Amino acid sequence: IIEVKKEVSSIKIDDIARLAGYSKSTVSKVINNYPGIPESTKEKIMKVIKKYEFEPNIQARNLAGKRDKVIGIFIFDKGGLGSYFFQYIIALIVEKAEERGVKVLISLIKTSEEKIKIKQLIDNGTIQGAIVIGATLDEPEIESMIENEYKLVIFDYRTEHHSKNVFLINSNNYNGGKLAAKFLLEKGLKSIYHFAGQENKLAGLEREEGFLDELDGNGIVSKVLKGEFQLEIAKKIFTQLIKSGDIPEGIFCANDEMAIGCLEALTENDIAYEKVKLIGFDNNQISRLYRPRITTIGYNLDKMADKAVEAILKLIAGEKIKTNVYNGELKLYERET
Repeated sequence: IIEVKKEVSSIKIDDIARLAGYSKSTVSKVINNYPGIPESTKEKIMKVIKKYEFEPNIQARNLAGKRDKVIGIFIFDKGGLGSYFFQYIIALIVEKAEERGVKVLISLIKTSEEKIKIKQLIDNGTIQGAIVIGATLDEPEIESMIENEYKLVIFDYRTEHHSKNVFLINSNNYNGGKLAAKFLLEKGLKSIYHFAGQENKLAGLEREEGFLDELDGNGIVSKVLKGEFQLEIAKKIFTQLIKSGDIPEGIFCANDEMAIGCLEALTENDIAYEKVKLIGFDNNQISRLYRPRITTIGYNLDKMADKAVEAILKLIAGEKIKTNVYNGELKLYERET
């Protein structure tokens, strides 16, 4: 796994070593994220790398010997990699890539300015294609790359451009939202709240839309609460509702982490979890390990990861793909909540 910075300069690794006051070997270890390097050393070297906008020339190394096949995984999220979903899908993609002898570069994208990194890394040969996770509904940089035929696999995204070099993997979010609402309606509940994800992301928007559409016309008291896919935000909001006496009979959370936040709010306010029928989304491992075990909507994430790697390698090889969209196969896992 390699993490790199923007390439705009012809500065070499020897120059970085000299400017930072360390050996070329130490600089290389920092660039390639080797363990055991003191934080103070990393900070000094990364400061110089950032200042001179240095990027390792992997393309030159490839030309000198056998060319490694390298794909990039780019996570779009300001909050970092704390999400169980991000951690699990990254691990699965890396596993599927390694099974095929493919190396993986992982990069966290926190700002719009950093999104150009994907194009730069493909252009300079560092990676041959990219898998993007967490994109919003407004991604001009991604749309420009799609229009210019860059090889991309994108999770939970929709585009107006029809390109043979892009493959979309969606979590079947709208139908998942409907399935969650139907499950709660069948329990005979009269008040059902939804802790929504980020509405500027397809997963959050479509899960909410499916949920509300299924509730429509059933005379249900409902509220949509902005949980932002975050455990702590959902917990804080639900705690405020509990203290005001506003406790619904059922809750649908747009991911399992918010469901845990709601359960923690109940526990900390001495309310039995059985009082509220709760369902999450994603079927992350945590939903099975947490007690009480969480009822959730899931899909075959292992298959989605395999499809992602298979598709990006086919795109890199110039092979045709019959359809450029894969929708996850949904399943409801009824457990203790």
